[in-house]
Amino acid sequence: MNEKVLKQVVVPGEEIGVIEEFLPGEGTYVDGGSVRSAMLGTAVLDLNERRVRVRSLIKRGPLAIERGDIVLGEVVGIRKDVAVVLIRKVEDKELVLSKPLHGMLHISQVSDKFVEFLSDVIRVTDILRAKVINSRPPYQLSIKERGLGVVTAFCSNCQSLMTIRNRKLYCPRCRVQEERKLSAKYSTNLKL
Repeated sequence: MNEKVLKQVVVPGEEIGVIEEFLPGEGTYVDGGSVRSAMLGTAVLDLNERRVRVRSLIKRGPLAIERGDIVLGEVVGIRKDVAVVLIRKVEDKELVLSKPLHGMLHISQVSDKFVEFLSDVIRVTDILRAKVINSRPPYQLSIKERGLGVVTAFCSNCQSLMTIRNRKLYCPRCRVQEERKLSAKYSTNLKL
């Protein structure tokens, strides 16, 4: 097989090419005329068939998480309209994972209302309470429902633990106020 790496890292929803250019393969889907990634991985083109596929960057292991589970995880990266979340605990099963699993939170899964920037509702280092909406890695997450969202947040300026004051996050150290999509279970003493 004659293959060429198109992109080292693609995230779910990212355009890889157009259907006039490539046929969709494993780990991709067609949206309009675009071939898009269905997972976090590497975009690879089969030069003989002109078929693009995505090789997962996430190693498969025993499944500890199922669709519908409520999980706790840390936001470790935000790229355009997708956040990468390290899932550390499955709440309903009282299961703490020895190695965190990767989750992806798309901007369309944070609110029923229009959200222009993902950083308006979550930030890197936030701890989220989210629902798993698919059944295999990479786990797609949602925080749309009431009770889901940020359960612990740290100040963007000084990284101090934020408290709630007047339904907004408040930093007692540098006195800044920030907004997030907060969970009803927000806590300043959550341990992961």
